[in-house]
Amino acid sequence: MAFNNFRIVHSDVLVIGSGVGGMRAAIEAKSLGASVLVVDKALIGLNNASRFSGGGIKAALPDVLTTYYTGQFPDPKIAFKRTLIHGEYLNDQELARALCFDAPERIMELEEKFGVEHVGEIYHYTPYPHGHGLMKPLIDTAKKGGVMTKEGTMIIELVKKNGAVVGALGIDIFEDDLILFVAKSTILAAGEAGELYLRNDTTANTTGDGYTLAYEAGAPMRDMEFVMFEPFVMAEKGLPMMDRHESEAEFYGILRNNKGEAFLDRYLKRIGLESDPFHKRYGKHLTDTRELVSRAMAMEVHEGRGDQDAVLFDLTVVPEDKWTADIASVYTRRALLRGFDVKKKMLHVFPGCISFLGGVSINSNCETELPGLYACGMVTGGVHGASRLGGHGLADGIVFGPRAGRAAAERAKRIPMPQVDWSDVEQKKREIDSLLAPKSDPIEPQEAKMKLKKMMWDNAGILRSEESLNRAMTELERMKKETLPRLAASDPRSLRYAFEVIFMTTLAEMVVRAAQMRKESRGPHYRLDRRYRDDAGWLKNIFITKGNDGSMRLELKPVTLTYEKPDYVVDDDFGLEVRRMAS
Repeated sequence: MAFNNFRIVHSDVLVIGSGVGGMRAAIEAKSLGASVLVVDKALIGLNNASRFSGGGIKAALPDVLTTYYTGQFPDPKIAFKRTLIHGEYLNDQELARALCFDAPERIMELEEKFGVEHVGEIYHYTPYPHGHGLMKPLIDTAKKGGVMTKEGTMIIELVKKNGAVVGALGIDIFEDDLILFVAKSTILAAGEAGELYLRNDTTANTTGDGYTLAYEAGAPMRDMEFVMFEPFVMAEKGLPMMDRHESEAEFYGILRNNKGEAFLDRYLKRIGLESDPFHKRYGKHLTDTRELVSRAMAMEVHEGRGDQDAVLFDLTVVPEDKWTADIASVYTRRALLRGFDVKKKMLHVFPGCISFLGGVSINSNCETELPGLYACGMVTGGVHGASRLGGHGLADGIVFGPRAGRAAAERAKRIPMPQVDWSDVEQKKREIDSLLAPKSDPIEPQEAKMKLKKMMWDNAGILRSEESLNRAMTELERMKKETLPRLAASDPRSLRYAFEVIFMTTLAEMVVRAAQMRKESRGPHYRLDRRYRDDAGWLKNIFITKGNDGSMRLELKPVTLTYEKPDYVVDDDFGLEVRRMAS
């Protein structure tokens, strides 16, 4: 197999990824007069974490945004403080402040400028996938405004010249083309990597390409040990591995172990009745306690109280009127449960990966340390710290997408179009040729991918330890030496899968090495051998960069407490002992 064509495509601003962050960045850059091209390996805006999100948004808009999905804040100052508390003070406080103070205005303009309906209750009104209610208006706005798009094209390298990013190299899996995208500014918006784990609640496209692209180009990464899990992902034989989203009804359900015990009371302080909805039962919304609930479920199975390596979700207790309280869940229940009657029998559930809280290091203008490269949305780190509040995932892209688009467009006005030729990407071309070359002992990319996913799930998932992380690192070293050289591709589609495995292996190493280094538990990073949060020793961020010799280098940096210091009045929020820093 050989590529039919080699092409060069120019634009002022190149946007990689078409979730909410990427589309808002593209719209903003175009509004400032830049020529903008959005590239995605799937369909533009339709197969990403934003579209398949729950649709809930959090911000200081108490009279606009619903509070039945997630808690809302009365003003940005309180939002900022609670964001730091929930992030366990590992946030970049400038980024967290930008999120909380920009969010109200940026969310309100979704309806006013872009035609997003029911912005306060997308979860309530848009049938599954709920995020489509947000993505479709943004896609329509971008295309009407003249934003160019290129789908079905996987970016395999950020191209640099004289230390600056000047575009990217991509493979068109539909046309068998190799394309060099040349741009004055490049915005990386291809975040999330749920596919790194055997159990997840993301699309098959969320393989973490953006993280590895940035790392390989030399951009510093941060907080890669923090991986977020969604608790209520179905684990029932014959049903899809997805969160069902019964909307209001799901908040009345009760988690039970194999003894029938409502076990969450052992992990969360109950302040209400068992029959109350979750936020009244435990004083916090479910979406704001996902790391605690996921940990509780995993511990039940770990200690032998699971059922078929899962726990049971009892929805038989839900009041009848809650099943028809909203439009969206009526369709969702029919489409995803496929005849399974949750009103009569309990459903097996167990957490699945939904989000990475670490990522590319940026400043408040979404600039990375590489000139010409910007990043926004969930490919970045620092905004959320060690844990993310419900609704802040979408808010992140809504806030930082425009910031990235504006900064990228302004840079594009100041500089000429870079001069790049094919000789600058010859090394990557040789890597492609190697993957396409016949091998005596080939390994199919999908086979390698599945082994990697299982290994990460078993050793670096919800529950971790020095022993399990060491096993993971040993296996990753073996895969790099024995598996990756044997990856075989025969067409553009399998070539895409091969690069995904390569990218995922690098990403997995970042996660494991950072998790090994952090000798405490914090957020969703829970170590069975260190079941405490240690502010005295670990109020620090872990940064990862690629060394000149190709090695992965980790560096600890103390957190900069610009505005707020840890508030220990809220110790109960973390579900574990907190060893405080010196006053």
